[in-house]
Amino acid sequence: MWLNRIIMKKRQYRALFWLPYRLCRRIAIANVNYIYQRPVLDMKHVVIEEECAIEQCSRSRLRELMQTTDRTISESDFAMLESGKASCYAASHNNSLVGYAWVAFGDVSADMNHDGKPETGLPIQLGDDAAFIFHVLVLPDYRGKRLYAAIVSQIASELGTQGIRTMVLTTEASNHRARRAVRRMGFNKIGQTWIFRVGPLCKVFYSTIPEEFGIKIGRYVGDCVDRKRTISGMASL
Repeated sequence: MWLNRIIMKKRQYRALFWLPYRLCRRIAIANVNYIYQRPVLDMKHVVIEEECAIEQCSRSRLRELMQTTDRTISESDFAMLESGKASCYAASHNNSLVGYAWVAFGDVSADMNHDGKPETGLPIQLGDDAAFIFHVLVLPDYRGKRLYAAIVSQIASELGTQGIRTMVLTTEASNHRARRAVRRMGFNKIGQTWIFRVGPLCKVFYSTIPEEFGIKIGRYVGDCVDRKRTISGMASL
């Protein structure tokens, strides 16, 4: 009983702590972004209770699976898959989509890493032995069952045979469920960035990531330090 009370109080404190930030996100551009990394080779394989098939999808296969859910994927994402800019690993149960995660390599553009608003797009430059996990979806009925971890562990297993040694991902700081999931998978926080913007007023922060990780972060699309950069433009590395 006392343990439940402590957990509840901790959750209440956490909700109050992030309340001003969440309110700011409703009326302005605000993003606090955590950057995580973990080695690929020592990641344990994760299996969930419901037997799911996890596969790297072609464009046609992904379209087929998307027809089994009310979720949608933009044509630009399908084009990204077709061009080879990224790969998609989907999980299905009885041939129905239950979740997916996307993987990119090399120069990760801002449109692959944002919280739904173009201004929060943050480009990342990866080394040759790193991969970036993004566009993660787990349908409600499969949340809390470690499906996210199962998909990522499958990705790690395949990438490890292709010379990839590191996986990188980002989470929005107030998304406690995502942060808990990535920590449970063994990802370590190696940096953070933030942007707060109201009209022409903009404050940003970019932490320095040690060279040993082979990762370089660019600038937010909405970073107005450079007056020539437009909000809708792509932030350059």
